[in-house]
Amino acid sequence: MSRHVFHAMYCGLFALLLVSSSIAQSERELAVAAAGDKYVISAKAGGVNYVEGAVAVVRKAGTSGYLMRRDEIQIGDRVSTGADGKAEILLNPGSYLRVGPNSAFEFISTSLEDVRIRVDSGSAIFEVYAADEFSVAVITPKTMFDLIESGVYRIDVLPQGQAKIEVWEGRAQTGSSAVIVKKGREAVVANGNASVAKFDRGAKDAFEIWSKDRAKQLAKNVATLRNRDMRSALMSSFMGNRWGMFNSFGVWVYDYRFGGYCFLPFGRGWGSPYGYGFGHSIWYYNFPPVIYMPPVTGNPGPVNTPIVSAGTRGPIPPFIRMQQTGSGATGGSTWGGGLGDSSDVKWDRGGSGNSGGSPPIFSAPPPAPTKSDPPVKGKDN
Repeated sequence: MSRHVFHAMYCGLFALLLVSSSIAQSERELAVAAAGDKYVISAKAGGVNYVEGAVAVVRKAGTSGYLMRRDEIQIGDRVSTGADGKAEILLNPGSYLRVGPNSAFEFISTSLEDVRIRVDSGSAIFEVYAADEFSVAVITPKTMFDLIESGVYRIDVLPQGQAKIEVWEGRAQTGSSAVIVKKGREAVVANGNASVAKFDRGAKDAFEIWSKDRAKQLAKNVATLRNRDMRSALMSSFMGNRWGMFNSFGVWVYDYRFGGYCFLPFGRGWGSPYGYGFGHSIWYYNFPPVIYMPPVTGNPGPVNTPIVSAGTRGPIPPFIRMQQTGSGATGGSTWGGGLGDSSDVKWDRGGSGNSGGSPPIFSAPPPAPTKSDPPVKGKDN
């Protein structure tokens, strides 16, 4: 075979490989485009974020099968794990349910303001942000637990329907006995009576270690959300009424590189209930004022409808209220950061303080100057 023929065949093969690579890349890009954005933004509860081992679901509609990542769990769907099974489920933005082996649960409510979950057997760990208007309740066969503060909780269903709660961070309340269980204590509830005692927080089993490792990895992933596509995805989903600052503490962001959702908070300085800092907040992406405009009172449309102008009285976003009460992710030894620098946006209260005063006044930050702006006298340009 002559050198010229060999060279021609080599060039042809190389060109074919380039074309194949280009086609494959185009197909990947089309798949991403078909999915909408590289980052999918959501504020819904019930998404499946991680599955390991055998995890089955029996749908309320009567179908059944294995639970997969990015599935959605609806009210009435029953999820159960095998001896090697674990799953991580999204609750209100920033909150997770992690289910251990040989466990079963289902949602009673997936409302962001009132998440209720029934745990029938096994073990579950809740990493949650909780407040008066964002409550999380866990129902077991013979009792109920209200997770009344942001924190980390483990709930085990014991033989004969008894239940135990361990409070790693936060505060919980038992059902009919209304006993408050504080950080570092556990409560065993039997026949409606709660027995409270300290527990060793230094002793962790494999399920607890896995839950903490997941929290650490998810917090680290937030700091990687720097791509300019992130801003476009957030803005697009906002304009599609998929989220707003007045109905949650942040948003779920699905990162295709990581293959799961992580939590992007609205407030600066927030950390997970385990204490891991997020690195970024939504203010990193320099949004226009439309994002943080409060809704009009009595408006029947979505809560994030951008109608109110700067200086108009309106509600305070939930993430600001969380920080003001000290039950959010800033201002404490667990969270780090301080209440005074939680955001570039100031939600100032009118009147005389928290009680008896007039509604809060919203003050938007000044817009960034543009090249067309005239020079300001007395200042360097």
